[in-house]
Amino acid sequence: MLLPSLALTLLLAVPPPPSVTLDAAKARADVALLRRALETLHPGLHRYRGKADTQAAFARLEAAASRPITDLALWREVSLLLAGIHCDHTKAELPVALEAWRRTQPTHLPLRFKLIEGRMIVVSNDGQPGAPPAGAELVALNGIPVPQVLITLGRTVAYDGSTDQAIAAKLGSDSDLMGDDFNEAWPAFHGFPQRWELDWKRSGELHASHASLEPLPFPRWTALPWPGSPYRDEFYKAIHWWLDGKVATLRIDTFVNYRNPVDAEAFLGGFFKTLKARGVEHLVLDLRESGGGSDDVAVTLGRYLLPKPFVWSKPALLKAVRYGDLPQHLESWGNRQELFEPPLDGFRRTKDGAWERLPRPDESSRQLQAPLPDRFTGRVTVLTGPMNASGATMVLAQLKEKGNARLVGEESAGSAEGPTAGHIFLLTLPHSGLRIRIPNAWNRTNVDHFLAGRGVPVDETVLPTLLDFEAGRDRVAEIAKDSAPPAIPSMASALAGSWSGTLDYRDFGNDRRVVLPTLLTVTGEGEEARLAFTFDDGPGKTVRASQVLRIRADGGQLETGEGDATGSMRILERRGGSDPRELTLVAEGSGHENGATVEVRTVLSRRGDVLSLARLTRRPGEPFLLRHAYRLSPRP
Repeated sequence: MLLPSLALTLLLAVPPPPSVTLDAAKARADVALLRRALETLHPGLHRYRGKADTQAAFARLEAAASRPITDLALWREVSLLLAGIHCDHTKAELPVALEAWRRTQPTHLPLRFKLIEGRMIVVSNDGQPGAPPAGAELVALNGIPVPQVLITLGRTVAYDGSTDQAIAAKLGSDSDLMGDDFNEAWPAFHGFPQRWELDWKRSGELHASHASLEPLPFPRWTALPWPGSPYRDEFYKAIHWWLDGKVATLRIDTFVNYRNPVDAEAFLGGFFKTLKARGVEHLVLDLRESGGGSDDVAVTLGRYLLPKPFVWSKPALLKAVRYGDLPQHLESWGNRQELFEPPLDGFRRTKDGAWERLPRPDESSRQLQAPLPDRFTGRVTVLTGPMNASGATMVLAQLKEKGNARLVGEESAGSAEGPTAGHIFLLTLPHSGLRIRIPNAWNRTNVDHFLAGRGVPVDETVLPTLLDFEAGRDRVAEIAKDSAPPAIPSMASALAGSWSGTLDYRDFGNDRRVVLPTLLTVTGEGEEARLAFTFDDGPGKTVRASQVLRIRADGGQLETGEGDATGSMRILERRGGSDPRELTLVAEGSGHENGATVEVRTVLSRRGDVLSLARLTRRPGEPFLLRHAYRLSPRP
């Protein structure tokens, strides 16, 4: 009789979440205040979504608030509306009491993960018995297939414009709120977990394993090993640099310099003096982890890297400078009088009714900036990726346009044209306690070349692969430093031979994973490879299939053929390696899945005696997710 009592005691030891249920009148009042604030304050409310679609989104939110609703459910509905604005600075925070509860009670997934090749790959765990090890892939969480989880939670992720490549990155790491967007959003859709029931497998294995794990408190989750920037990193401790002959690497993981500010010019000065003294010829600036931060860091980087005097920003645009009674519900940093009742002579009214802020003497981003004496004059390569946003993306746009920098990696998120940011007003909804971040200005980058709604494109695409992760390789950094790229093997020479392994695919009906033993024979010549597959689909059931892969003579397209079906995909990356047989080939195109048009990505990797061939698909506003993958080794 002691064990049930002990279990009950342990259950009662965790206090229930301090959630509240609002009646329809209070819920509608909160939604009405939110709508009024967004329509009054937000200069980017209709920047990426038409007014009709915005009205429809408000109508859906108002319908959800027409009946009793919990604060957590209201957070979910509000977050779905805010994500549709496509502004990375517009998002919902939990009520103070509920957030405080989450920061002390065990609710987090007891591991860290990255989405690689559309798969949820474990990076680290907290050491519980049976926990999936680093490199393992999660295939289901609490009985829900991973694709369904990621698509659902991904709908709440805030990102700028059409940079939906940020969804995959932010689900795994977001130095904000609850640390990543997966743990932030899970309870609003699935409740607070008592346990995490995880199905996982290693790549190439026929069968999945199961783990039943305790949730992790937030402080212990933030302490889990992670190769990127830690939670709420700060500029003064986010700088790492090293020298390798005439090549230097400077990694800056965040520009946040307002919690514990330092003089950015002095802080970076020692590094750039060293480059000058050592005669460094090539600087690799690694900004892949930076989501932005403070203007002073960005402008200082410009002064150390740009060859001519520059003005960093165009005039910021505000939708309003008088807010009626809204300030009683708003908080922000700085002087409230200056924020909510600024002198009108500090603005110029534009033809379309916006308020253009005039330059201020203390606004470094609007003043002409001169290069510093220790400015770096050599070659600059910048490493970029989907974690980039806000001020980091503005830096990329400036370095590309004014500094002739070479960008390597993946296209950034954020807005090259400039984000909707400025001061972030925190609106507290009085009945639910939800707190809504609303930016008050459109900060515009002083560049002439950009794609509206996009980040900054790269000069050389390098996409991390699962085989890279398993080998602990950072190919982006390798390629950035490599002055003589290795030869690229032909398609036939890299793939030719007899292979055995597995086909691992997502069932079209229920998203659950099926793994089949597979044999592959590859023949061909030059840039054409003919693939003949044999699948063991159960006792007495053998299935055969064939496929042709061909690279066009211009090297820009991958042609595919399966039976009578043919297709063509644009090649994003095609590289060799130190091993003459090493090949990385990434191509994208379009296709159909369950009657819907989808983007398709093919990732082919040959590393030593391992061949991986994966197909990923996605619809707009979703992350790329695995459709199927072959994992093969040479047959004797």
